[in-house]
Amino acid sequence: MSTIIKNLRDKTKLEVTSLNVFKEFYGENEDILVKIHFGEPGNKTAFFPNDIEPIINALKSLGLKPTFIDTPVAYDSPRNTVAGYEKVVRDRGYDKLAPFIISDNFIEVKTKDLNAKVCKELTEAKNVLTISHVKGHECAGFGGAIKNFGMGGMLPDSKRSIHDLCKPVFTESTCTGCSTCARLCPAHAIEIVNMKAQVDLSKCWGCSICQINCPTHSLNPKVATFDDLLAQGAAACINNLPKNSYYLNFIQNITKCCDCESDSGEILAPDRGVLFSDNPIAIDQASIDIIGKEIFENSNHKDPTLQIKYAESYTKFTTDYQLENL
Repeated sequence: MSTIIKNLRDKTKLEVTSLNVFKEFYGENEDILVKIHFGEPGNKTAFFPNDIEPIINALKSLGLKPTFIDTPVAYDSPRNTVAGYEKVVRDRGYDKLAPFIISDNFIEVKTKDLNAKVCKELTEAKNVLTISHVKGHECAGFGGAIKNFGMGGMLPDSKRSIHDLCKPVFTESTCTGCSTCARLCPAHAIEIVNMKAQVDLSKCWGCSICQINCPTHSLNPKVATFDDLLAQGAAACINNLPKNSYYLNFIQNITKCCDCESDSGEILAPDRGVLFSDNPIAIDQASIDIIGKEIFENSNHKDPTLQIKYAESYTKFTTDYQLENL
């Protein structure tokens, strides 16, 4: 059976439309965790409280008690500690909308290649609403609900493992020195020396873009591609969420780079609405279909549906959907 994805197209009526939609899915007078990425300090296209306020107001109108949640990041940022991230949340003004948790509690979930440390509070909640900002991503090509969990639902150790386990292993004998890898590497970690690729792993982000685009398959992942590992992390979270879990994808401020950057780069496409679903795989597929797959391929040199295909294989969800405009 196809997933019905609701497109809440008129943002001026987002609170009223959300309330009508949420009534079908959430009970009254219960706690609800709202999984969100709060954005790096300085980022002007990530969510701000005024973007999310209509959603929080709709939840409160049903008597629900929302609490925001996210996990610390693994890279150099004010958000890489609980205390530092808490300050960022307050500085961005989210504490005025609802209470929040920056969690370093976890349960361990074994996947094909990971011992994933999944945010414990998400697995223990009765209700979860995941709000994702749809945009490009330097490593994944595209970021939506899968990215929100594949990185954001896990602790820093697991995030680092994903980037490390996909770093390239180089086979010199098959390399022709075509320079495709050096040209496309977003970290500028590859150069061509004597007609052979030379990879500086200390600079490498672990994104698999070189591996996916190498015409001679001279670069291969240490364990698995970034997209595979990201999907494994997302599945470790999604498969352990409560039954009453739903997803919102905001197709707005569709930038080249992620909200993890202080500057997320150019706008790639116009705003297209807000999607609601009970299916994290289909909602990402619908988001890409609405924007155009080629937008992300041209910008970030990666098929944005790779992560979706892997996530579909690791969860009970499929990409089959019907879009209903509200």
